[in-house]
Amino acid sequence: MSLELRPVVPGDESYLYRIAYERFFEELRADLWPPGTAEPLLKLQVEGQRTSYASAFPNADHGIIMLYGQPAGRLLMDRGPQVHHIVDILVAKEYRGKGVGTAILRAVCIEADLLHKAVRLYVGVNSRAAGLYQRLGFHVIDTIQDRWLLEHLPGAA
Repeated sequence: MSLELRPVVPGDESYLYRIAYERFFEELRADLWPPGTAEPLLKLQVEGQRTSYASAFPNADHGIIMLYGQPAGRLLMDRGPQVHHIVDILVAKEYRGKGVGTAILRAVCIEADLLHKAVRLYVGVNSRAAGLYQRLGFHVIDTIQDRWLLEHLPGAA
């Protein structure tokens, strides 16, 4: 698998918007909404998320996941002094189930292991990704509403 992570550049805005929009469309079941409501409400969701992440993690690295030279998702990660915090990982719909997310997560964990840091992230308790994180050695350290805070300790499987 030819996989790499490159920094976000100004020309990536429309791609980042599209994949975030698609994620919210799926998660919020916008296909069931009345006609004409999805576009403005999902746009607010995407912009709200972007603003929230920028405010909470101003020093986070924002990368585009590339698979065989094509954009396949994004990774937003804050490399703090004690913990690597995965703010958001999003694999585009057409690349899910192909090992892309697993490979990126393993790489992040290896980097953190080499620096003797934990990796943390939040995931919805009903998210299909929760099982993947647990298979990669993440464990629940806190529950906040309908989200788990997961942690991968240095040297974990």
